[in-house]
Amino acid sequence: MKIGFFGKQNAFALEMLRRLQLDHSRDDFSPWQPGEKAPSTELEVIIAFDRVASTEIEAQAKLGLIQMASAGYEGVDVDAATESGVWVGSAPTTKTGNGESVAELAVLLMLASSRRLNEELSVTHGTPRNRYEKWQENMALFGKTACIVGLGGIGGLLIERLRGFGMILTGVDNHPEHAPKGVRAYRHDELKIAVADADYLILAIPATKENENMIDGTVLNAMKKNAVLVNVARGTLVDESALLAAVKSGHLFGAGLDVVKDEPASEGNPLLMEPRIFVTPHIGGSTDVMLEGTVKYLGEVLGEYRNGLRSAAIINDPIKPRVLLRKYSKGDKSHNQGSLAMAG
Repeated sequence: MKIGFFGKQNAFALEMLRRLQLDHSRDDFSPWQPGEKAPSTELEVIIAFDRVASTEIEAQAKLGLIQMASAGYEGVDVDAATESGVWVGSAPTTKTGNGESVAELAVLLMLASSRRLNEELSVTHGTPRNRYEKWQENMALFGKTACIVGLGGIGGLLIERLRGFGMILTGVDNHPEHAPKGVRAYRHDELKIAVADADYLILAIPATKENENMIDGTVLNAMKKNAVLVNVARGTLVDESALLAAVKSGHLFGAGLDVVKDEPASEGNPLLMEPRIFVTPHIGGSTDVMLEGTVKYLGEVLGEYRNGLRSAAIINDPIKPRVLLRKYSKGDKSHNQGSLAMAG
């Protein structure tokens, strides 16, 4: 198959491409980056980890599948793909190791914000103007309340990890009735109620047009004083100006962000100037576990597609698909084996 590998070609992406090429030597992989012309107009599959606009879709007459290398697919013009008869698939966090990796980073951001790591490191590095005139209190996670917005794959894995810190756990979700045992859950329209008692508010929810800036000034004002906001989801969820104001005023103790609205964050980004806001460059999924898991998962998807099977993580339903895919049945050994491998 002719497969396009679309997105910024950083070291992580190139290593993923190298492993895919080794495992699928009979396929022809063609990498290209945003802003460049596609290397071919005869691509059958696009593996993407960047925005896929309608123009890229329309330029490919043989394209049958756009497969994301991550769980998020908000950068894909799904409507254009569906209209053109192109399937769109995500890479679920629970199937790739991404969920475990992001959950771990969420804990890191909670600890870094609680212990004021930016300020403490400036002392270690001997910056005189940052040395304290008086002792300042750091926070421990033990005994605190953590509210997780989004109790899906990452949220559930984060709950497992935070139990070990002796935290009280709450959540906000579309289906609060499905919350794990011991977790008090609220509906999305009860967000302000949920945040009022939370020492930590962690965002682990997919980004949509509807939840853009869901953490705005009114929600931040409703948060408990000296609370910490952690975002390992998408930068579009947070009104960054309101967050900066809430931290600077002392209402929030701090924030830990793996994502911002404009990535990569520029040196002039005011969030980077505030020592109580700890920012990492969207590295939540950048681990060995996620790399190995994603390469394995993408290989299974390609195998299913080659055999005319519809991946379980397809998110659209074209009326006139360019390539007919059938849902798997018990007799489809290749899919069953792939499912067992993904569950292991």
